[in-house]
Amino acid sequence: MQNIWKNVALNGTKRGIIMSREIKFRAYHKERKEMFEIASIDFEEKKAALSNGIIKLLNVDFKQFELLQYTGFKDRNGKEIYEGDIMKYKFPYDRRLKHISPVSYLDTQASFGIVDSYGNNIPLYDITANNYFEVIGNVYENKNLLEENNW
Repeated sequence: MQNIWKNVALNGTKRGIIMSREIKFRAYHKERKEMFEIASIDFEEKKAALSNGIIKLLNVDFKQFELLQYTGFKDRNGKEIYEGDIMKYKFPYDRRLKHISPVSYLDTQASFGIVDSYGNNIPLYDITANNYFEVIGNVYENKNLLEENNW
């Protein structure tokens, strides 16, 4: 079997076909208590340039922020879903059942997803297509949403 990785270029293409999953990050600055976009990142030096549209911070050490990866999915309103976002969702079979849960990487599913109030791992690829999920905040700036729902 041919190793497909040797045919993958650094720009995310394989033999001229663009890969569909966009790899990007955002960062929560611990001291400033604020979310930033990643302008550039250096994984070897463990530093990044952060921007929020008004302020640009250069050479920020990884220890100063939480790096949050884009899941590749959008919620029912078209908002990008990142690791650490808080999702509100209703079950299609019983609209009375609603849950709030943070997005995290599920090792058992090898994908991003949520853990429902019953302890079930639900990967985002199983549920975002149904438009039952909505980003209502994130675990850093909106902890109260999880506390109010006994998370």
